[in-house]
Amino acid sequence: MDREILAHFLQRRPDEAATGRPGHRASPVLELIVERLPEYPATVFSRAGEVLLQTRPSIALFGDYSRTGGSSHSLVDRWLSDPSARERHLVEVGVPVRHRPRCYRHIALGSLALYRHLLVCPVERQVLLVFTAVPGSVSHAKLRSLAAGSGEEGSADRR
Repeated sequence: MDREILAHFLQRRPDEAATGRPGHRASPVLELIVERLPEYPATVFSRAGEVLLQTRPSIALFGDYSRTGGSSHSLVDRWLSDPSARERHLVEVGVPVRHRPRCYRHIALGSLALYRHLLVCPVERQVLLVFTAVPGSVSHAKLRSLAAGSGEEGSADRR
């Protein structure tokens, strides 16, 4: 996870901390967008950093947040308490990465060069994070494999 995303989640006010309560759902608009992105890792987060919705490729790369209980639904809580989560999301200190792909390593598929895109829904106070690859690239073909169900769940490391 990079500093920009972490900062966004940490900017919540105390009265917003309950945003990710059980039963809280992704906004209908973000759900509709995610439904149209079956080939890409896409995740919807609450303002509190809790995972509300993931695509199959997102689950394959980062694990299924819906299968965990308590604060493990929260990206920030996992980041702070789970060393394996930090290993999957290594940050290159001092290196700006806004306009270049980030490299992830999937156990079954190998290296993927992915671009990160954020869409903020201010009304619902939710964030959609989507990873894409250059069309026609090897990474794009690997994303298609993840969407088809190839590869093991939660088996990517960020490098």
